[in-house]
Amino acid sequence: MPSEPAKKVEDKSAVANKDSKDNKDAANNNKDATAAKKGGKKKDDVDELSPEDLKLKGDLELMVQRVQDPSQEIQLAALDSLSNEIRSSTSSMTSVPKPLKFLRPHYTTLTDYYATLPSSSQVKKRLSDILSVLALTMGKEGARESLHYRLAGSKEPVGVWGHEYVRNLAGEVSGEYDAVQEGATATEGGDKAPSSAPKVTLDDLNAIVNEIVPFCVEHNAEYEAVDLLLEVERPEAIKQYIDENNYQRVCLYLIYCSYYVPEPTDSIILKICCELYLKVKQYPDALRVAIKLADAALINEVFAASATESDIAQRQLAFMLARQRMFHVVKPDTIEDETLKGVLANTQVSEYFLSLARDLDIVEAKTPEDIYKSHLEQRAVGAGVDSARGNLASTFVNAFVNAGFGQDKLMTEEGSKWLY
Repeated sequence: MPSEPAKKVEDKSAVANKDSKDNKDAANNNKDATAAKKGGKKKDDVDELSPEDLKLKGDLELMVQRVQDPSQEIQLAALDSLSNEIRSSTSSMTSVPKPLKFLRPHYTTLTDYYATLPSSSQVKKRLSDILSVLALTMGKEGARESLHYRLAGSKEPVGVWGHEYVRNLAGEVSGEYDAVQEGATATEGGDKAPSSAPKVTLDDLNAIVNEIVPFCVEHNAEYEAVDLLLEVERPEAIKQYIDENNYQRVCLYLIYCSYYVPEPTDSIILKICCELYLKVKQYPDALRVAIKLADAALINEVFAASATESDIAQRQLAFMLARQRMFHVVKPDTIEDETLKGVLANTQVSEYFLSLARDLDIVEAKTPEDIYKSHLEQRAVGAGVDSARGNLASTFVNAFVNAGFGQDKLMTEEGSKWLY
């Protein structure tokens, strides 16, 4: 007979084996429950589709089947229907449109069928347009499939597919431009790239840029147009799309962009801003940019252009140059007005300052008490200020508040005892 300790060991081993078996059974039950839950969730997701969504999903699946029909007439009709559904859903995107969501499982089917079509086929070009849009959410990251299919498509206007498509295409153009500059385009080895697409050239990319930029400007997205032109090293192309309605946004954005680019690109951008300001006759803004560039020829050009506007406009520029002590930059033989020469030489600053003060009715000298307004304060009794410090503060306040007016009530007034 086994001893008592051995019997206890056997009992413990049996209990442990039983517990292990129970744990395995519980784990298997949990897995089955999880799988059933997932399956039920998928089923519920399908059941949650509204009748309209179920109908749209069925129609799209039918269109995908008809795209592969042997009859070209049926194929083109199916492609027209797909285009209409996608365009109506991508005109304003706040989430993934339902047609793109329902077509996701069929993207590979369409790309595989696309590869079997002959290059000259009209169906292939129309399908390429649709695949270019579907690649917006289904293409492989870094493959730039949307751009590839766009280049192989029917060259429809880029804006018909919505702003999100244009924005995505602009990003892919920027990436492809860098690849072309490096001498190896992604089209040469990209996954799922159209087999009939030729090697991408700068002319191809510039053609798309020429479509994207006016679309962005027309839809008040000038900053996106500027970003794209900077990426493809064509910032001067923005000039033809600028008018009185959008020059402020474009010029301000270009000026801030100039802070983050190396030389000489920053100078090129600022010169473009100056040209844009001249185009819309904003001479003070143009002169500010010219002064920032420290370009004497450009300053003279702006100053001479302002003469055609009015004498007041040119006088304003003269004050700006005098303020920066750049009066020597302007060629003397271009100025005939003696008054304008005096403004440039800073000899009439006081006269014009007092004239402005009279117009604003602020010529009368002020006292420090007019600034302090101490009668409005509530101070505790005995909380006075040291008289010497108070007098010193009043002297400074009097000097600053009456500077340039040539008179005050503390120092220059007859009989004043402020100084002793």
